[in-house]
Amino acid sequence: MKTRVLLFLMIFASLDLSAQLMLGSARSEINFREGPGLQFKVAFTINHSNLLVILPREAKNDFIEVFDIESSSYGYVAKNLIVVTDTLYFQQQQIFTATGETRTGEIEMELVNQTSKTLFTWINGNSYRLDPFEKKVLILDVEEIIYFSSAPGLYPVFGKESVARGKTYRWNFSI
Repeated sequence: MKTRVLLFLMIFASLDLSAQLMLGSARSEINFREGPGLQFKVAFTINHSNLLVILPREAKNDFIEVFDIESSSYGYVAKNLIVVTDTLYFQQQQIFTATGETRTGEIEMELVNQTSKTLFTWINGNSYRLDPFEKKVLILDVEEIIYFSSAPGLYPVFGKESVARGKTYRWNFSI
């Protein structure tokens, strides 16, 4: 029993809690900006009923990166104006399909949007937008992929997955 508790504590202590998605909402009506600061353009205003996914990154200029589920928009809001309501932990998933091998030994990921909706995807700290039926190929440099993705009217998909160097993968998005 002591061994299990110690193992649990070792695993828990090694988790990077900043690498988790958080859900939140605005304390009141706030500006949704194109960048992290007051000098960036206001894209639109959101109210307290909008559900926000807070992306796992450090705040910049006291602004955090968020994804507004209602509008399916990505942007920045002032950190002190957000109330965190829940934490969503990245769980190990298997949604990437191995499709072959690379000649260079890199990790190649093909993102395929098979929907008529614009798709927002966040992978290992980088944001991507895929237009309807668009394909995009990424070259990745780490073997653990942490991801989040959503489209208008859809609940986000998120998780983590291990991939191997020298392999190609495909992530098909469909409804």
